[in-house]
Amino acid sequence: MKVLLIQPPVRVDIDPCDIPAGIAILSSIAIEEGHQVALLDLNSSRPIPSLRDSAKQIAVEKWDIIAIGGLSSMYKDIKKLLYISRKINPDALIVAGGGFITYMPQKMMEFNPEIDIAVMGEGEETWREVLRTYDSKQWNKVKGICYRQDDTIVFNEPRPLIPNLDVIPYPAYDLLDMDSYFSYSGSMWFPGGFWNAKRRINFVTERGCPRQCTFCTHNGMNRWDQLALYGDKKVKEMDKEFEYQAITRFFSPEYIVKHVKMLYEKYKIDYICLLDENLTAYPKRVHEFCDLWIQEGLHKKVKLGTSGDAPSISPEIVKHMKEAGFVYISVGGESGSDKVLLKDIGKGVTSADNQRAIDTMRNNGVEPHMTFMVGNPNEDINDVLETVKFLKHNKATVNPFICTPYPGTKIFMDHEDSILAQYDEKLELLRNNKISDIPKDLVAKWKNDALEKFLLSLNNATDYSCTVSQKFDFGDLIAIKHFMNLQDYGKLLKLAHMRNWSHDEKWNKECPVCLAENQVSVELKPRLN
Repeated sequence: MKVLLIQPPVRVDIDPCDIPAGIAILSSIAIEEGHQVALLDLNSSRPIPSLRDSAKQIAVEKWDIIAIGGLSSMYKDIKKLLYISRKINPDALIVAGGGFITYMPQKMMEFNPEIDIAVMGEGEETWREVLRTYDSKQWNKVKGICYRQDDTIVFNEPRPLIPNLDVIPYPAYDLLDMDSYFSYSGSMWFPGGFWNAKRRINFVTERGCPRQCTFCTHNGMNRWDQLALYGDKKVKEMDKEFEYQAITRFFSPEYIVKHVKMLYEKYKIDYICLLDENLTAYPKRVHEFCDLWIQEGLHKKVKLGTSGDAPSISPEIVKHMKEAGFVYISVGGESGSDKVLLKDIGKGVTSADNQRAIDTMRNNGVEPHMTFMVGNPNEDINDVLETVKFLKHNKATVNPFICTPYPGTKIFMDHEDSILAQYDEKLELLRNNKISDIPKDLVAKWKNDALEKFLLSLNNATDYSCTVSQKFDFGDLIAIKHFMNLQDYGKLLKLAHMRNWSHDEKWNKECPVCLAENQVSVELKPRLN
């Protein structure tokens, strides 16, 4: 069979930095199954190819299967590519996978009639079975998919997560224009010399995360995903049947080292960014990896950077990582407020944990990097000020993200009605009880229309889409984000007074309005007496 896999653009506002390993792995599987395979990577250059150019590349062959995958933030481009693919290949089997469809497969199948099969969750084993089932079309036997049958969408049994990641083949690097990615190696700022890397590559050594942050979709079918997709009863059954909640799994150190050796020999890479969600959360594994990495001499050839878990960052682990060639560890700080960290986003980490992590990294020669956000549901101006205090203390330059409620997150599930109301004023009137006696089917249509508008607004991960904040509106968040980046207490506190947000007394000495009021009181007191 002739199989085409399509990688949509990612974060078009920055240079391409992530080699699309996921779809390249699926390409390897299709090659292993004996098919003629092509990979159309629309992310490898800037500016990205036009739709006309993309259509020309899709039209070079008559494809039996076309597979498209991606995240919710890529939905706008995915939708266009699905439409083009069907127009050009009316008889092709179109398979879609990735985060954009995993978290709401029913809706995505309804919004995109071009999709024949949706792959939910990890796709490697499911994709292999889809290829093997193509001739018979017995889709009911393939776990982990939903598919069209006449006028209905049929859901099959879910597929358990892959317990041993070492069975996954290497990505089909030969199908990618690797030099195009290497050409951007020094264009993106990052700690630890990331910016002067000559041949950088990103790499994943684990899947999943022990944390259950309410804003995150990246831990691989977490509890919130499972409940949304399968329901409570089914999730409990899966827990018993195959330990479905054992969401964190690893490639072995041997697999990683062998893979990297191949990359070094073939592409002369000098820098690897390990895109793990939380590498340091499992210290024993980190030590085993570092030992083997050093033993094989890779610490003298390739620099490393990764993400970590603040409570698990100890002097021992940082020293060992430093010896192995790690130059930075990135931690999701998110906020300087324990209220936000513990109650709002459920991170299970405190500000003190984050501070200890920063101090430990700096004291042991590894550069710390932290990301922060603003606009969590119950975050108020005092929480924002605590974050600025944390940033100033650590002399950190951070441009915070605005919290985005991606599908599949608990934040999205908890605030879906308010999110959709931001894309349809009729729904806002309905939420505020301004209208009543609306037929359910009409409300459902409004919600579907608003949902797709919301998904289309996620075109770029760094763009503002909507807010789940209960304290701040859109304009507030833009201003707060700007003043946080400047670390300007004064402007934040002036804004608080303008907007009638009460701040704690501890900030009075930083507040120009409070200081002015006090000064006026002092100067007027003798006159009044």
